[in-house]
Amino acid sequence: MDDISTRLQFYASLGYLLLSAVLVVYLGSKRLLKKASGKVPKSVTEFVGSDDALAIPLVGSMVLFGTYVLLRFIPLEYFNAMVSFYLCIVGVVSLGSFIKSYVQPSIVTGSFCCAVGVIYYWTNNWVANNILAIGIGVTAIEAVQLDSFRTSFIMLVGLFFYDIFWVFGSEVMIVVASGINGPIKLVVPRTLLGDQQSQSLLGLGDLVVPGFFIAQTLVFSSEKVKRGNLYFHIALVAYFLSLVNTMAVMVIFEHGQPALLFIVPYLLISFSLALFFNGDIKSAYEFDSDEVAKLYCGEEPSECRDEKIKSYNEDGASLIALFSNTVLGLFGLERTNENKVTNCDAMKKNN
Repeated sequence: MDDISTRLQFYASLGYLLLSAVLVVYLGSKRLLKKASGKVPKSVTEFVGSDDALAIPLVGSMVLFGTYVLLRFIPLEYFNAMVSFYLCIVGVVSLGSFIKSYVQPSIVTGSFCCAVGVIYYWTNNWVANNILAIGIGVTAIEAVQLDSFRTSFIMLVGLFFYDIFWVFGSEVMIVVASGINGPIKLVVPRTLLGDQQSQSLLGLGDLVVPGFFIAQTLVFSSEKVKRGNLYFHIALVAYFLSLVNTMAVMVIFEHGQPALLFIVPYLLISFSLALFFNGDIKSAYEFDSDEVAKLYCGEEPSECRDEKIKSYNEDGASLIALFSNTVLGLFGLERTNENKVTNCDAMKKNN
């Protein structure tokens, strides 16, 4: 009976990770769409190009291996103290940005974000970890957009082989993922009613990287080809099924699996087939950063985007100003210039 209870709790923990991952991708994608459709007029989105996509697996490998080496020479408790502190700050700021979309920032919301960060840092509580991780994941998906589907395919295929190599080719990925304490993964105890030391986890990379692509399909489907949420729903279902497949294989072979090994084929094949059957292959090929920029501003897309970024940078001209405004923003006290209107904003309003 105890064995049955343990297995049921384990399956429940996997279900929790599955639903949490889909929720993060869904919320991040919807928030990006609001920016693309002009519902958040002063938002600035960073575009990732094909050159950046090619470099991601290499840079990721360098960071991963560098972290692995540091873990060999620096006592784990000291390393985690520094890394966790930094990641907690990132998590608190991201959580504040996430909450800001639904609730007006105030002393209450700011205090809540800080309290979650403090609780996680001092107790390593898995609930606090997941709250911060969800904030980071959603904010990351909202903040970055791939400049074309060509870039998406390059990035996903590159990280497909990256994930396989570091999981199956060495112990590096598992050592780093399990050794670092920080809100860079979703975690849940395998047995909530018993010993909570053994945990199931899902790295944020397995949420954010597919999330970039899935969010892109939402903007493409809603704003470019005007098919509502068709491609988004297809990609989201494919993502869900890929995670189910990943977890099923993990349970059967009792070994951690590189999630992107399943996620990438599911996403790319399902999306490509949907494009083919709907006759949208040409539209997908032509969809790039300038197409997206036109959604922000009816004309001069490149200039529009550059002006928005310049305006954004002028608002936080120094690191001190940026930091202070970020901290004040958690509590709804940031200094803003409501009368500042760019040419792009004016054109958008006139349209």
